[in-house]
Amino acid sequence: MKILFVGQTWLGSCARSMKEALARHPEIELDELAEDAFTPKVNSKLLRGLNKLVRPLYQKEFNQQVVEKIRHGMPDFLVTYKGGFVGTDLLQSVSSMGVKTVNIYPDYSPQAYGLAHRQAVGQYDLVISTKEYHPGLWSDLYRYANRCRFVPQGYDPLLHYRDAPSTSFEYDVVMIATYREEYGRLIVELAALLNEKNIRVAIGGHGWSAKADSLPSHWFLPGAVHGDDYISLLRSGKMCIAPLTRDVVIDGARQPGDVDTTRSYELAASYCFFIHQRTDYVSGLYGSAGVPMFDDATELADHIRYFLAHDEERVDVARKAHELAVPDFSLDARVVEIISILEKELDTQVVG
Repeated sequence: MKILFVGQTWLGSCARSMKEALARHPEIELDELAEDAFTPKVNSKLLRGLNKLVRPLYQKEFNQQVVEKIRHGMPDFLVTYKGGFVGTDLLQSVSSMGVKTVNIYPDYSPQAYGLAHRQAVGQYDLVISTKEYHPGLWSDLYRYANRCRFVPQGYDPLLHYRDAPSTSFEYDVVMIATYREEYGRLIVELAALLNEKNIRVAIGGHGWSAKADSLPSHWFLPGAVHGDDYISLLRSGKMCIAPLTRDVVIDGARQPGDVDTTRSYELAASYCFFIHQRTDYVSGLYGSAGVPMFDDATELADHIRYFLAHDEERVDVARKAHELAVPDFSLDARVVEIISILEKELDTQVVG
């Protein structure tokens, strides 16, 4: 099976981890195009302005390179990971060349990222979503006519896997997540409840510096962390917090939010003890391991105080969660599911 894969390539990105898992599978012949090569990330306002001006040129060059790779390689599938830089015009061109288009979709709603993205998602032959509720809502809520299948997220065994718990802790509590208003409210409330000066907390992720004045001065806010630094910071805490985005309003209407995230799998594979925001889906994954769940900051603070005083219980829960996750929740295991779906797509194409 030949695949042209399009996605982000920075270390720690879900797209890169998925691409590498596909490449490890013996049945896959993989070519790739780095989406982020055409969307450079810069801090300077001047450079951001220039990027905005030349974006149409980047887009044209990107489209041309995708089409050129398809002409030369004639893959069975163009597979994108979310496809933030992939438009309807490119998808139509690829389809006209006889290549199936597939989007591996990782976010809670395809309608949350602008009209162009919303329209593009509906143009793929197939969407493989990491959200278990998407297939049932695909036509009625999102109004798409294409097909949607579910394959869960997973951990990257080359990046996230550790074979033993950490024995050295710099912090009591660690959370790493890009700042969102819902997370901000949770953590500010938690800070008010955890007013003990001796509890050491690290909150990593882009955007948290703007909330520094609302958080205790002794809390550590390192900013964005990726790759091995991400795992090192997680494992430097006695416990980790796994929050979810559940408050989702799009075009004035409420839509389902996250029931899990990549953290749900990465933390277990990394042998971290974690406290997860409560959903039925995650309870089904880790309920037998005794992973504690929370609905609000008060319940979260109670769990933190309890488990800081019960080291052996933390280690036991982390071990049980790790045993559940490894290897069944790995991206290599998810790729086996994805390949099975794609093989059926090829069989359908042959029959057609």
